[in-house]
Formats: sequence, structure tokens, C-alpha cells
Amino acid sequence: MGLLAFSFWVSLVLWAHPTVSCDSLREAVAALPNDARAAPETLRAHAVQLIRAYRQCGNLTLSQQAALYDQELSYLSALGRYTEALLLVDSFFVRFARQPDSMLFYQMYRWRGYIHYLRGDLPAAVADFDLALQHVPPQNARTRALRFADIGTILQRMRAYDAAYTFYQQALRQSYQIAPRDSLRLWTRLVILSDLASLFLDYPTIAGRSPKENLEEARRLNAEVLRVLPQLHHPAALTRQSLALTTGFNQVLTESQLGHTSVALHLLDSLKHLTAASHEEHWHFLWAFRRAQVLAQAGRMREAKAAFQAALQRQEDARHDDYRRALMVEIGRFYEAQGQLQQAEAFYRQAIQLSITYLSALHTTEWARLPGVDWYQPYRLLARVLLRQKRVVEAFYWLEAGRALNLQAHRKAILQLRELPPEQRRLQDSLLAALGATLNRLSYPALPAEERAALWRTQIHLEKQLRDLIGLPLEPQALSLSKLQRWLAAERTAVLSYMLEDTLAGVFLVTSDTLRFFPLNVSSDSLGALLRRVSPILHTTVTANTLAHRYFNLNALQQLYRYLIAPVAAYIPPGTRLRIVPDGLLFQVPFDALVVETPGAYTYAQATYLMHRYPISIALNAFLFIDSVSAAVTPAAMVALGRSRFLADPRLVLPVFYPHDTLPDLPGVQQELSRLRQRFPAAQIFPEKQATEARFRQVVPQSQVLHLASHVLLHPTSSAYHALILYPSLQVQDDGILFLHELIRQPLSAALVVLSGCNTAKGQVLPGEGLEGLQYAFQASGASSVVATLWLVEDQAISQLIDRFYARVQEGLPLDQALRQARIDFLATAPPAYQSPFYWAAPVLFGAHQALTFIPSNATVRFYLGIWILPLLLGVGLGILWIWRRHRTARLLK
Repeated sequence: MGLLAFSFWVSLVLWAHPTVSCDSLREAVAALPNDARAAPETLRAHAVQLIRAYRQCGNLTLSQQAALYDQELSYLSALGRYTEALLLVDSFFVRFARQPDSMLFYQMYRWRGYIHYLRGDLPAAVADFDLALQHVPPQNARTRALRFADIGTILQRMRAYDAAYTFYQQALRQSYQIAPRDSLRLWTRLVILSDLASLFLDYPTIAGRSPKENLEEARRLNAEVLRVLPQLHHPAALTRQSLALTTGFNQVLTESQLGHTSVALHLLDSLKHLTAASHEEHWHFLWAFRRAQVLAQAGRMREAKAAFQAALQRQEDARHDDYRRALMVEIGRFYEAQGQLQQAEAFYRQAIQLSITYLSALHTTEWARLPGVDWYQPYRLLARVLLRQKRVVEAFYWLEAGRALNLQAHRKAILQLRELPPEQRRLQDSLLAALGATLNRLSYPALPAEERAALWRTQIHLEKQLRDLIGLPLEPQALSLSKLQRWLAAERTAVLSYMLEDTLAGVFLVTSDTLRFFPLNVSSDSLGALLRRVSPILHTTVTANTLAHRYFNLNALQQLYRYLIAPVAAYIPPGTRLRIVPDGLLFQVPFDALVVETPGAYTYAQATYLMHRYPISIALNAFLFIDSVSAAVTPAAMVALGRSRFLADPRLVLPVFYPHDTLPDLPGVQQELSRLRQRFPAAQIFPEKQATEARFRQVVPQSQVLHLASHVLLHPTSSAYHALILYPSLQVQDDGILFLHELIRQPLSAALVVLSGCNTAKGQVLPGEGLEGLQYAFQASGASSVVATLWLVEDQAISQLIDRFYARVQEGLPLDQALRQARIDFLATAPPAYQSPFYWAAPVLFGAHQALTFIPSNATVRFYLGIWILPLLLGVGLGILWIWRRHRTARLLK
């Protein structure tokens, strides 16, 4: 039957279907392609109506009804009607809840996972594919292998590359168990190899190989798939065609990344006919997009412009918003490179809108898994192109709009946690405990692959349950420059917001009445070299603390000052404080220790530092915490936990990533806690065996000032496993090791958190988020201000410095001024050997700089009332006695 005749017949049946027989409907549905990709686009909407009409007929068997559901879902997903598709899946589960056929549920969970994948709800997609997998019998090795590969694909899109690799490996192992007589055995293996090649492209350093080795391996795998695929006759032609296109475009990217643009263009020419034959519009979009990218890389700009225009016309055919966002970014880059800045601006704005639309549909607990570098990148690109047009105010706005989004999302989730009813709070606590145990187990590097994959699946399910319990949709931060400047005027503060890109580096200066941008002559490479000159301890890979590392090079610190501060120094109003928003490597710079003047490289006593000129705090976003006010703190709401003894503890079991069996003692912690008790007698102090995880979770939610003093261990590759070492207790899952992934979900409302251990600020630099260290976890959990350290500190020096800081806080100084004065006090009395910035510049204030107002506790009030009331009562009594005796004497005289 010709296409026009078939479409006319279907339309006629649909028009007459209230009176048409079920036999006629059955014939019409039978004539439809089962796979919507094979159906013309004009037919798909009619096909949905036809299938729905036939589903209303009686006498349909269970298998017939399931087939109709499956067919309708195929057409709905092809039409992009995802909400209807999800409702259809839900109706299936309601209707067939008591059916024993597990493969029916397998298919529906698979469909639901696929639709979530297309919508961008990736954690929900993983959870549903895993549920589908649970309904597949163990002996069905082929289906299980393909579903393992599906989960790996979703995790890869989530940028969980190690997890994706684990699932691909599991899929490969499962494929070896497929029966030799299975006609799809070789096909299954080709699918997995193509997926692995895609992973090597996305993450070229995985599996312990160099980027070039992984790219060569991706090229080999793609070539193998494309060589064998034409020899297969199963599965259906459309499915084989889809794999051929997927692999072919992967090979194009491989050759492009290897710099072989002519080979990549030749491959695209060979894919043109196959793309044209496809009924799936996504491939037509992708062919135009990839061709535009390769042409631009080859310098053929006129052809690239035409190809980008062709891709733009087909953007609605893209499978999901990831592709559309990437297209807008690439076109923006293309126009920016041509100097057409207004056109570039328009496309970057479209990319931002796609990011906002996507992120607004997600829940806060999912943000840690987002491909942040992709979704936040358009903000920086727009800021850059606006700066090139001299539109400074707009550039500043968009740069800050893309900063600390993850942090703000976590803080909103924490606020909702506090308002949960008791029953939901208990559920949340149990989910968090289970998730923590799962993640802790995942930290072991020697886990069998099967167990690791099972743990990943458990993690996804737990995170989805938490998401459904406490998730909040994102509300974009309302940024008001006038509000910020009013706050700056009231606080006598200036903001320095840095933008560090090799093509355009600079700093925004924002005061109460000005906003200016200053270009800086610095790059990531020159900055890294200068940091190493200051001291090797500032390098991210250094974990030792030798005596030589403690002698900071003042000439290098002065050069950093000339690069970062000097260009703007003359425009900073005198008598102000600095609120610095670093970028990239700048988070590792000790701004307080930048040298304004020095007679020599190691003449510490004669040097003038930046902290002599300004109190300094670090912010992740210029607009964060500008509503903070002075916090009233009762001494009883101060909580301190500390551990100083480690060597003689047989129960100390360190994380497996730590290369040593024990840790050195920290005698300075004892002095630190002792000074804190003397300064704040009513504070809750928990030393040594009292400083357990259980105690931490018990007291932290009510603490207003939280002090933690112990060893901190940094995981070499994953910030989630940075750990604070407390004391183990007899409770289950209380090993005394608090990981960052546990801290970031611990609700607290502290005005101040002080982390006086080593490296408590250090971590991976997240795009738009800063250092993912312990300080980040506490800010995300609700703390307004955090004092944390940038490097390995000296025990006695940090103890003295923190005590001086608390003394100044107690006097009522704002936190930034208190830390500045504590440094000055330390230098005034420190011997020459302790004058280096190593000893006093490590602690940094992150967040709000508000003052803390200490109010006495009830016991203290009663004590002081007793001191004053007793003498008063005694005086009144003596006065009355004196008057009585005087009157008595007068009567006797009469």
C-alpha cells in the first residue's frame, strides 16, 4: 500500500472509529509499523489515536494488550509527548499490577527509563532501567547485558565515568554467557564495544591509559563494529542502522580529536546516505552538527557557517537538550571567533536558557551529578563576549549568575529538611544512613566488579528516594546590583570577582557606587608556576609537609600581588574590607599573604602583606550571604569536638586510600580545646573518646558555633571521600570517619564553623563552585561562615592563631576583622622561625563576615543576678534595720 493511500485509509478509519468494528481496527493497527521510527512523521499522531481506539476493544489477550501499550509508547516517544507516555506507563502498572509475567513489567520499566532519559531526568532513568533489570531472569544473559550497557550509557551522560565503565565491563562479562546459538550474541557484543568507545572519547584518561591510547582504542573499537555490522542480519534493520550511525559519528569525533579533519570529513560523506535513509530525524540533525564542527576545526569557515545553519534548522529534531545546548555553544564560539560578537551573544543566551529550563526541572539532590562544566559554561562565555563589547555590568551579572548554583541548591534542600514532619524526617535519616554506608563501601578500590555495580545501583535508588522526599525545583537566584551596592555601602566592603580564562583574564571591582573591569596579565599556567615558586605545598599534588616547604618565597607572593591586586588597588576605597570571589586556581592563592612590599625573598618581619591593608573574606558568589546579620550566640550553643591521640589507638582503621597505617598525634588539639573551655566555660567540649560520629550528629544541628580539630585526609581522585577523623564508638556504622559525602547532607544552622585541621579547604575545583573541600560541605549544609585551611598546617601555630581569633570574635569584631587581627597579633609575638606565612596564612574565612554577639546563658544570668541581688537585699535589710533602730531610739528619748 502506498504511503498516501495508507495515510488516507488510517484517517478514514479514525474518522469513523466510533462505529467501526474491532476487526477493522485490528487490521489498521496491524498495518502500522511496530517501531515508530519506521513510520512517516505525518502518520504518527494518527497512529496513537488508532492504537488507543483498538485498546478499548474487548476480548484482547494479555499479550495483545501489552503489545499495544508497547506500540503506543513507541509512537508517543517519537512524537516527544513524554508526559503522556509516563501516564500511559503508570496506567499499565495500575491495570496489570497482579499479573505474574515479569517480562511485561520489564518492558514497561525499560520504556519509563528511556523516557526519563530523553527528558533529562537521568537518576530516574537509571533507577527504572535497574528495575527493568530486576525483572529479567538470570538465564537471559543477552537482555541483562544490554540493560547493563544502557545503565552505563546514562551514567556516562551524568559524567559518572567510573561507574559507567564498571557497568560496561559487567555488560561485557554478561555477554560471554550468551548461548552460542543466539542469533543476537554478536550484535550484543558490538553494542557494548560501541558504548565503550564512546566512553573513551568522553573520558580519555579512564582505565589507567593515556588520552592518546584511549583515543586509539576508541578508533579500533569503532572500526571493528563498523566492519562486522554489515555481516549481521539481526536484529531489525532500523536497529542495526541506529548502531551504525552511532558508531560512525563516534568515529568522526575520534578522528577529529586526533586532529585528522580530512578523515573525519570523509567519514561524514560516507554517513550521508545512511543518514538520509533514516526515518529518525535526530540523525539528520547530528550529521549537520558534526559536519559543522569538523569544518570549523579545518578552517573552512564559509562551509562551516552553512552547516551550522542547517543544524540550527533541525535543532528540534535533536534527541534531547544536551545536543541543543551544545549546538548553541558551538555556534556562539564560531561567531565569536569571527568577531561577530552580537551573534555570539544571542546564541550563548539561548544556551543559558536551555540550561535554566533543564535545571529548573531537576531536584536539588541531583545537582552533584550534573555535568556542571557543560551546563554552566555558557554563563562564562556570555560574560566574556559582553566584556569584549565593553558591557561590564551585564558581564558581571551573568558571570555571577552561573556561580555557586549547586551550593545554593543544597542549602535550599537543607532548609526544607528542617521543615519535614517527624515521620518523613525518620525516613530521611534512614535513607541517609543507608546511602552513607553504600558510599563508604564504594570507597574500597578492590571491590569485585559485580559488587561495585550493585552498590552503584543501590546508590542511585537511595538518591532518587531522597530526591522525591526533599527535592526542590531550582529558582534562579534573583541578582540585584543595586541591592548588592547598598549592602557594600553599609558594610564598607568592596568585591573583587575574578574571571580566569586564557583568552581573557580579569577582575571586576564592585564598590558602593562603581563597577569596573580590569584586565589581568595572568594565565592558569603562569599562576600555577608562581604558586609552586611560593612553596611546593601550594601545589595540589603535594601531601608532605617538609621544613623547606614552610619557607614561603615573598618575591613570588609579591609577583602574585602585582598580577592580581596592583592593577585595581588604586581604585579600592580606603578603610574598606575585601570580599574576594576567586576563579579556578585562584582558590589556592593565600590572598591575605600577598606581599605589597618586601626587602627580600625571606625577610618576613619587614614585609607588608595585603592583610595589613584590608580584612579579607572569600565568597563563591558575590551575592551570597549579603542578607546575613550579626548572630546572637549563647555559650551553650558552642560545640567543639577534637581528637589529638592516634598512635596508640588499635581501633583506628583509616580509609583504604590513605597510604599509611596510622597518623601522628596532635598535641596542639588538647591545648586548643583547653583554651576554648577557658574562654567559653559554658561551651560543650567533646575531646578524644567523646568526639564520635554519633555525638557529632547529636549536637551539630543545634550548634551556633562549631569547632572541629583533628586530622583531615584527602582522597586522591574523589572529593566525596575527603575525611575528618573522629573517634570510633560501639554503634553500628560509627567508624569515626566522617566523609564529605556525609557532611554535605548533615543539616546545620551554625553561624560559624571552624575547621582547624590540615587541608580543610582543599579539594577539587568544581566549575562555578570553587574548592570542593570540607568547607564547601559545611556551607552547603547551612553554615553561614567557615574558617578552613588551605594547606598542611603546623599543630602548635594553628592552635595559637585560632585562640587569638576567638578572642577577637568575643570582643565583637566581625569575623574577617577578627581573623585579620589574630594574624597581626600572632606575628607581633611569634619568634623569627614562625614569621613565614606558612604558619599564619593557612586559615581562610569563607562566606559571611558578620559579627557574633555573645549573650549569656541562663545559668550565667542567674549567677550574675545572684552577685548583684544579694548585696542589694543585704543593703535594703540594713537600711530598714537602721531606720527601725533610729525610730526606736527616738521613742526612748521621748
